[in-house]
Amino acid sequence: MYEVFMYPVSGIMKFWHWLISSFVGESTAWLISIILLVITVRGVVVPLNWISVRSARIGALIRPENNRIKKQMNNATTTEEMAELMQEEKDLMKSYNYNPAAGCIPPLIMIPAFIGLYQVLLRMSNIERGSTTVGMLNASDVSAFRETTFYGAPLTDFAREHGDLINPILIAAIAFTMANSVISLVRSFRTTQFDQKVNRRVFILMGFLLLIIPFFLWNLAQTGPIPVAIILYWGCAYLFTLIQTAIFELILHRDYPLTEDVHNMRRKSIHRWRKREKEPALSKEEKKRVSRLRMEARKYLKSNNQQGEQKASE
Repeated sequence: MYEVFMYPVSGIMKFWHWLISSFVGESTAWLISIILLVITVRGVVVPLNWISVRSARIGALIRPENNRIKKQMNNATTTEEMAELMQEEKDLMKSYNYNPAAGCIPPLIMIPAFIGLYQVLLRMSNIERGSTTVGMLNASDVSAFRETTFYGAPLTDFAREHGDLINPILIAAIAFTMANSVISLVRSFRTTQFDQKVNRRVFILMGFLLLIIPFFLWNLAQTGPIPVAIILYWGCAYLFTLIQTAIFELILHRDYPLTEDVHNMRRKSIHRWRKREKEPALSKEEKKRVSRLRMEARKYLKSNNQQGEQKASE
């Protein structure tokens, strides 16, 4: 199962090692290949991460207007009125180029990349020297990688065996990821609707993870089967992510500043949450009525679009 993740990761490492081994020594080339692996994977994901961050900010910016439209939809009484509101909602999304599903893509790349790297290094740590291949790395590559050291510590050794060397890098990696998490948490706080249970719980979970992740990473590195190369990867990857997050935050502040309406919505949501107030919910009958109107409005809009296309073709 994990082989599918190992091949692209090992292929990237092999490519970078082949490219730079003519300029530096064998061991140095493998060390640099880990850094370049981080830059390659994270660099590919940067545009997708930006789309995700931008999408979340735009979702917050359009929320006041979108909520107004949704309230009017709940009060709509005719198919034409519902169709007009649905078209208004669609135009609002289109004007901001908003895609709520954009945030799902980056993890689909980063998680397999980390799994692939971990499996490559773990398997190279557990095999007989030079006896087999791992992913796209042949026996010669595996043997050379196993002989690569970082200040005397073999990259395939477990980190717990070299605490004095690895702990400073591990502490730096933890500091980078905590700083990144704090920036993300503050950004989330400024747009979270606290009177909505799911949003509030996600925010609380983020705060909880901020507290436990440092202990988890430290304990994992000190007691788990984590190779030295993984710690180096963590340090580089978390530094890259922190720089990326800081740059994204500056761009958001400059190009997509939160409006006073957004801030007021958040303040009101906190007030309602503290007062245990809830937005009046629709009854089952009203939900059915609104759902029926939306279905009829979709057919109405589809019919109008088809008629418009026919007239344009004539």
